[in-house]
Amino acid sequence: MRTLHYLYAVCIILIPGKSTLIWSQNVAPTFKANMTVVHVTEAAPRGTFVFRIAADDKDGDPLSYGLEGELALLYFMVNSSSGDVIVKEAIDREVYENSNDHFGVIITVDDGINALVRKTLHIYIEDVNDNSPVFKGLPYQVEVAENENVGTEIFKVFARDIDRGNNGSVTYEILELLPSDNNDLFEISKNGSIYLKGQLDFSVSTIYQLLVKAEDQGEPETKYSTARLIVNVIDIPNKPPEYLSSFYYVRVPENLPVNTSIITITAIDGDQGINNPVRYSINGTKAFTVDEVTGTITVVSLLDREEMKEHVTIDITAFELVEGVKDLSASTTAAVTVLILDVNDNKPTFYSVHGISTDKFHVSVPEETANGVPILHIFVQDLDQGYNGTFEVFLFGANSTAFKLNQNIVYNEGILTLQVASSERLDFEKSDFSQFQICAVEMETQEMFSSVAIVHVDITDRNDNSPVFDQDYFLLEVPEDSPNGYSVTCITATDADSSDLHRITYQLLGSDSVLQTFDVDPHLGTFFVKNKMFLDREKRQQFFAILQARDGGGLATNVQIEVSISDANDEVPIFQRNSYTGFIKENVIKDIVQVQAFDRDQEGSPNSNIIYSIIEGDPVKHFTMNSSTGIISAVKPLDRESMDDSLNGIINLTVQARDCGNPPHSSTVQVVIKVEDVNDNKPVFNQSTIFVAVPEDQLDHCIVSIWASDNDVTDPNRLLIYSLEDGARGQFILSTEKIELHQPAACIRVNPEYRLDYDGGPRKYRLKVAANDFGFNPNTGDMTIEVDILDVNDETPVLIGSSLSDVFASENGRINATVTAIQAFDPDTDAELHFFIQGTECLDEKGERLSSSLCKNWFQVMEQSGSLLYSGSVDRESVQAVQLRVQVVDYNTVLSSNMSEEGHIKIIIADENDNPPEFTKMENKSVVPTEFIIDGLEIAVFEATDYDVGKNGIITFCIVEVIFSTTDALPINKTAAESFYIQTSLNSEHLWQGSLRIKNHLDFTRKGGWKVKVAAIDGGLPSNSVHHLLEVFVVDGNSKLQLIFDSSPGSVLLNKKKILSVLEAGEPENTVIVSKISPAVKSMNLKGTLMDVYFICGNGTTVDPDVVRRQLEQNVSVLSKLIDMGLIIVGSNDSHLQPDNKNILYGVIFILAGANIISITLAAFVPVCIRQSYQHKLKAASAMTATVMTSVRSNPMIGDVPGTNMHSSEGSNPIWNKTLFSEASSYFNAEACLDEKSLNSLDDNVIADEKDYFNIRKPSKYKDQDILKGAQGKDVTNSQEMASQEFLSVVLASHEECKKTEKLESGKTVCLFSNKGLKCTDL
Repeated sequence: MRTLHYLYAVCIILIPGKSTLIWSQNVAPTFKANMTVVHVTEAAPRGTFVFRIAADDKDGDPLSYGLEGELALLYFMVNSSSGDVIVKEAIDREVYENSNDHFGVIITVDDGINALVRKTLHIYIEDVNDNSPVFKGLPYQVEVAENENVGTEIFKVFARDIDRGNNGSVTYEILELLPSDNNDLFEISKNGSIYLKGQLDFSVSTIYQLLVKAEDQGEPETKYSTARLIVNVIDIPNKPPEYLSSFYYVRVPENLPVNTSIITITAIDGDQGINNPVRYSINGTKAFTVDEVTGTITVVSLLDREEMKEHVTIDITAFELVEGVKDLSASTTAAVTVLILDVNDNKPTFYSVHGISTDKFHVSVPEETANGVPILHIFVQDLDQGYNGTFEVFLFGANSTAFKLNQNIVYNEGILTLQVASSERLDFEKSDFSQFQICAVEMETQEMFSSVAIVHVDITDRNDNSPVFDQDYFLLEVPEDSPNGYSVTCITATDADSSDLHRITYQLLGSDSVLQTFDVDPHLGTFFVKNKMFLDREKRQQFFAILQARDGGGLATNVQIEVSISDANDEVPIFQRNSYTGFIKENVIKDIVQVQAFDRDQEGSPNSNIIYSIIEGDPVKHFTMNSSTGIISAVKPLDRESMDDSLNGIINLTVQARDCGNPPHSSTVQVVIKVEDVNDNKPVFNQSTIFVAVPEDQLDHCIVSIWASDNDVTDPNRLLIYSLEDGARGQFILSTEKIELHQPAACIRVNPEYRLDYDGGPRKYRLKVAANDFGFNPNTGDMTIEVDILDVNDETPVLIGSSLSDVFASENGRINATVTAIQAFDPDTDAELHFFIQGTECLDEKGERLSSSLCKNWFQVMEQSGSLLYSGSVDRESVQAVQLRVQVVDYNTVLSSNMSEEGHIKIIIADENDNPPEFTKMENKSVVPTEFIIDGLEIAVFEATDYDVGKNGIITFCIVEVIFSTTDALPINKTAAESFYIQTSLNSEHLWQGSLRIKNHLDFTRKGGWKVKVAAIDGGLPSNSVHHLLEVFVVDGNSKLQLIFDSSPGSVLLNKKKILSVLEAGEPENTVIVSKISPAVKSMNLKGTLMDVYFICGNGTTVDPDVVRRQLEQNVSVLSKLIDMGLIIVGSNDSHLQPDNKNILYGVIFILAGANIISITLAAFVPVCIRQSYQHKLKAASAMTATVMTSVRSNPMIGDVPGTNMHSSEGSNPIWNKTLFSEASSYFNAEACLDEKSLNSLDDNVIADEKDYFNIRKPSKYKDQDILKGAQGKDVTNSQEMASQEFLSVVLASHEECKKTEKLESGKTVCLFSNKGLKCTDL
């Protein structure tokens, strides 16, 4: 039994006359909350700082830090003063791979006064990529048939990397393939499966070597290893015969004798190791045959190269004999090429152009045909080849010299062309035909074969004399007024040829105009006028023509004729223009214009002399005209303004031109005189001053139209341009428009690039407008326009930013109460402003958006005043802030937008104390063994929260009422100050925690129960509170009943409620409380879990455990249910039931049920026999040490555990009635700051062996997984039950072999659970 050490300091205060002794308690140091888990990389070298041990001491004592345990001393060194821990020896994570990559060390702190404080610190080892993948199952070799299907998996390699995560994730790759002819023959998948990607061929390669690479995915660089796979290819009999040669070629002469062998071909079986006989057959020819067995090819008929192809291809098929039968499916065909050599057995032969062989040729040729002209084509051929077909060709005979051949040597075949060699020898008058021979003779053969052909040539006659004129050039003259048919002259020619060849015909040649005007008689040669209409000397004075004379043979001679046309007075004077125009300014005298005419009659004659005169249009004689030059001049000034407006300043004159011929001819032309206006008048406006009013929203409309006039009559002088000279200030522009009578007017408009602003700009403008004409030295007139600006509602309202600042609104504010006022500004005088809320956003404390439906109707804005009011119930706990999008609208705006830009106002909800505290964790009953009662002992822990914030959410725990009930007295009311006290704190989960503790002067010697009423009060004004009642029972530690189950502690924890319900059903009059669940001790030779149970009467006293045990043993129904849940012992070791004997146990139960008398007898005598010894054993068992590793934090899996000593992180004071685990599964959470302490107050608080402890669990999810692979002897299907069993069974099984003996207070030594006499209580 562990002794609790307390150190007290003695202080002596000296006071005159007396001295006083004061005792104060020194508190042991506590580790900081983060001293639970640290991470250390396995790559940390020696001397590297990895973490610091940190602890607090409320007394301020100097602290000394240390490490304990074999692993701690192996890997780390600690500075005892600072707590800094450095690496002593590098850690290899792979050593602790089976312990979930971590191990535990004991950290210690000592203040030199209190006992040494220890705590387990979990060291998590972080992996680095320090291992390469390692191939398993080497060497690799596989056999694959060559006809294996593509895509088949032929082998699978496996490499393991003992690193974690990506450092241990392995991928595969084929680095090399030997032989490397086909690198796409194999492929490998991610899991190492090697597939056949291409078709194998035994004949290509019988073996392959694959170099496979296994590479991890580690960082910063990967690691890899390689292995070779040998693939042996198995041959399959699937190859046809193979020829020993891939090409067969033989040459034979065409006169080769029949039955001569020319070549032998050989084929063998294509499959290695299989040698089937091969047979042959021939295809595609009748001139050859093949021996079926030997493959010898023989000639079976005469060969004629000229009839056969020079190259003959023979197909020879080789096939196998499989068991004496032809296997046509396994056959191969080879081509044998036979070249037939030529023999000289043909002579040269002549052919006509139609391909017919002949020895006579006939052709006609005109006399005097030019030299080199081809007259005949002859085809000649010798069917032999090479020198056998080469021959010479030549002409011979008396007349052969007049002709020649285009070539004399022919190779095998050619086309001969017969050409004229001497044209002068082709004379029809001397001879009308010529005949000779052509010969072809072989040149280089012994036989000198030859052929001869006869050529007959007929010579035809030709016309060779042309007509002759007596002159080389003829000059003729024709009057331009000659009639049609007028004969001019007769021209003839002569021809020396006789008969029809000397008969001459005449023809006139020339341009179309010549042929239209003149013609000639074809037989007489008379030249005459054909059409007088084309005789016009003024248009054409000469004609040139050609007269042609042609004889009967088609020969022609030409002669040149020139025809001159003589003049006659037949033309009228013609003006150069259709009309003339002259210009003159008013008040000016000068020459105005000159008119000109011409006469196309002969120049210099009277027919072409012209006289000019004005014959009409000048009644007042303003103008005069020169008769010879045609110049018109003004004789007095002209006034443009005095002229008739209808004339538009124009005077029309008629001028005549007359020649001096006989009879004379004349013509007239119109002359227009335009009198030009002079700019002698200035513009005049219709008004000198105009007043106008303009609204400020005036845009593109004309606000006023003005115009001016000019008395000048022409456009340059009377056309006006208007301009704004002064006063516009860029706000007005001027444009021109047309009004009545095409009078130009000026329109004054507002500049569209600017707007009039009544509120911010001038309200009056004085505009000066000028009008300028376009005349030379322009004249100017001006006027004034007075403009008044009228106000228009055209300004957009603006929200005032200061009114949109963040405001606070209390939750539960009164409906229609004002929160704030939104303000806006509009400079328009008639503005009518209305305020609106355009959107609502609900925000939490962090400013994140919530559903808008939560706060949509909390606030409203008064449309006209802008006051923001409460419109609904505001709850800060659901929404912490509201952001409104507001906007103001001017209902009277007529220009631009009437809506302002949206503004945002944030309303922060101020908290009201409207929520009472709520207990989140509370205990209804608790037991306190009398032997463990000390001052400050924690007997219960409460947790509470308050949804309010700030001071409204601060919770204080206090004791409201304490009532003590006992068997020997009436209930007694106690004050909180004399019985209990509560410490309030805020835990790491931000929950308020109250620790109910005992005062040292409280009398617990009397047995009974305490009813403590606890209140949780918030800090609001007024405050809210909530109450809870706790029952505390003071019991004797030896009055518990011990139950032993064959399952793990985790399984018992999961079944705790069921076990309690069964026990309560068996003891309905008593309250059943489970104080502790722990593993069985190894020294007791038990495998299972111990459960300590108290049975409390209604008056607060405990029931004798022997009585309860007997009642349970006699209650068959209750006992059966407990056995089904794994019960093996009730109160003693001798009641141990092995799992193998359960079937026997069920039989015993049925026997007991049938033999109730025997059961009663056993129940009566057995306790009498062993009562005294059994009681001693129970006391000894209560002192048994069993280390229980668990978290300081509470867990809903387990109920209250009385009689425990779970230590807090602040000190060594035990915490009563704490629950065991922090999660529904018993997995270790590496992220939580948890302290592991012993639950047994009698324990030495020894930490379990690290190696065993860290094999407990993996940090992963437990749902739907097989968590408990190491469960001993039991197939557990419930994953949560398995997790709990694994946690407690392994943690507590690592406790040292339970002490066989232990000293009691009396000093006697007792052997625990070893008394044979206890077996009499076996069930």
